[in-house]
Amino acid sequence: MPSRRYDPGIPTLTQRAEPALPPGADDADEAFPVLTEVAQPAPARSVPLPDPAVLSARLQAEVEQLMQQALADAVEQIQARMDAELPVIVARVLRDVRPG
Repeated sequence: MPSRRYDPGIPTLTQRAEPALPPGADDADEAFPVLTEVAQPAPARSVPLPDPAVLSARLQAEVEQLMQQALADAVEQIQARMDAELPVIVARVLRDVRPG
């Protein structure tokens, strides 16, 4: 395998990772913090809260809607279970009850 000669026109890995800066470029980098500097936290945004009466009414409506859906689901499950078990119950009662 042929050995590779050093070519100054091809940058090395170090030169690619840390390119030399042109003169005066150091001043422009002062605007960006380095890892050793502590960044200042961004100012907190104040989020306006809705009127408590509106918030309460909306929450109540959402909870009522959820309860109605849960109740409808429960009734549907009870009806499905009764439909599935009723024939077995009727057969057992007819078998256990004596005629006359």
